[in-house]
Amino acid sequence: MLLFRKKGHSMPTKTPRFNRLFQIVRFLRVARLLLWTIWVMYRERRRVVRAHAHGDYTEGPNSDVLIEVLVAFRETAVELGVLMIKLGQFLSSRADLLPEKALGILSSLQDEMPPAPFEHVMYMIESELGKPVEEVFSILERKSTAAASLGQVHKAVLASTGETVAVKIQRPNSDQLVRMDLSALKFVIWIITRFVDKNHFVDLMGVYHEFKRTVYEELDYVREAANARRFKEMFKDDPMIYIPRVYDQYVSRRVLVLEWIDGIKINDYAALDAAGIDRLEVAKRTVCAYFYQFFVAGFFHADPHPGNIFVKKGSTGHGPIIAFVDFGMVGSLTKHMKRFMKEVFLAYITRDSRALVHALSQLGFINEGANFAPIERAMSLMMERYHGMTLGEVSELEIPEMVQDVEYLLYGQQLHIPAQFAFTGRAVGTLVGVSTGLAPEFNFVEVATRYARKFLGFDVKNMEQTLKQLFNQLLDVGRVLLTLPRSLEQVIRRLEAGQIEVKLASNGPNGWKRLHESGRSNGDPSGMRGFAWLFMFVASLAGGIFLLTDSHQFIAAWFCFGLAGLITSAVLMKS
Repeated sequence: MLLFRKKGHSMPTKTPRFNRLFQIVRFLRVARLLLWTIWVMYRERRRVVRAHAHGDYTEGPNSDVLIEVLVAFRETAVELGVLMIKLGQFLSSRADLLPEKALGILSSLQDEMPPAPFEHVMYMIESELGKPVEEVFSILERKSTAAASLGQVHKAVLASTGETVAVKIQRPNSDQLVRMDLSALKFVIWIITRFVDKNHFVDLMGVYHEFKRTVYEELDYVREAANARRFKEMFKDDPMIYIPRVYDQYVSRRVLVLEWIDGIKINDYAALDAAGIDRLEVAKRTVCAYFYQFFVAGFFHADPHPGNIFVKKGSTGHGPIIAFVDFGMVGSLTKHMKRFMKEVFLAYITRDSRALVHALSQLGFINEGANFAPIERAMSLMMERYHGMTLGEVSELEIPEMVQDVEYLLYGQQLHIPAQFAFTGRAVGTLVGVSTGLAPEFNFVEVATRYARKFLGFDVKNMEQTLKQLFNQLLDVGRVLLTLPRSLEQVIRRLEAGQIEVKLASNGPNGWKRLHESGRSNGDPSGMRGFAWLFMFVASLAGGIFLLTDSHQFIAAWFCFGLAGLITSAVLMKS
């Protein structure tokens, strides 16, 4: 319950900043911890990749060494808080950096901390909103409902309307601590990148910039309010997804007021059962909401842990309503990323390892120059083994066998998670965990297939037989035709530079002369008209294939195919 200041008390004083000595000590402590942790991770990956490159596929990462290092990291992260907890959570989703056993050490890191003093809460509200607390809220609970590394939430009632709201306040000195820890992280990455082989490790600086961007966005509550409005607009036509309202007059960089959500936490299984809510339906709706965010909107909630998803009982016959909160960590997908994520999605449904590997390559998951054949075989074996299983069945498999499969792909085949997908992978991993807990009988492929048929414009009944063959054939032809202009340009440049020697062979000493004269007799002195017709034919055919395989714009694609046929007819009639 609210305990306002007693009359006559002045506004709380500003939280003191850190002195120079504290900053230096913290910088050195964080840098030492990160330097050792990242170096051991790199050393293990390099050793495994080198062994596999020499044909020794029995070699794996030394989990005991990594666990020892990560236990020390976890203990220090809990003590230092703020950015170090965020970094530990981030690493816990990087299966390309750590083996399964080691990931488990960091997965237990929870973004929970003791709340900041209530005096700080009052100071932040008054300094950020420019009004006394009593003018804004008639009730402001002293006890926070959630306290994380960067901020905390208090339940309140607006004085003007009597509406119940959630007040999010940034923790004291969060921005200063984040700057200090990020500078230490950047320093460590700068040192390590001077000594590592990039082919044996991920793009550390790219990961740093992605991590930095996300953390600073989380610190800006004005941006979070904009994210919440965007999500509300995205799901305005879906009554089964609920996004809380933003109170625009009470938004600043460090204070945010949102509608209070009365619901059941998605991992409170006893409460869900007591309310008569179908947990399988909750899992389906949550996953489908993410399918929409990934493949249609290209904008997704990047932190779907149980504390950020609530379930409300819908009206009779309409099932549960899924409510999302906390929009500080979001991700965006470009058209290129959406296109090939869609291809990964469909390739998995159809068990097409070739298309899957091609799409992963286009997204940057496969190192440049890697041999696709063994990756395709490994993907094919994994899909054959796990395709169509429920999440419960997968979780009951022999863990060592699954771990061996994953580690072989990530370590032996030089796969990695690109920086721009760092938080996409984290969101997917968290979502799978939430869905498994909700309903072990949840079948991902079944739900994905229905979604593909309904929202992506595919009839999936005969996908296995028809789409797979057509996709492969068009993809092969499309790859060749789409790279033809670039290849021709490269050849021409090399010819002009004298780097290619051309030898012409003809039927007899006057063969070339006869060919040239034939072109001239048809009114084409240079012989380029035929090349022009050929180029237009190739461009039309390639455009049709591109439209068909990229965004499935069938009308535009068949127009291009018709144009290619028209060009062929014109050439035949002319000849």
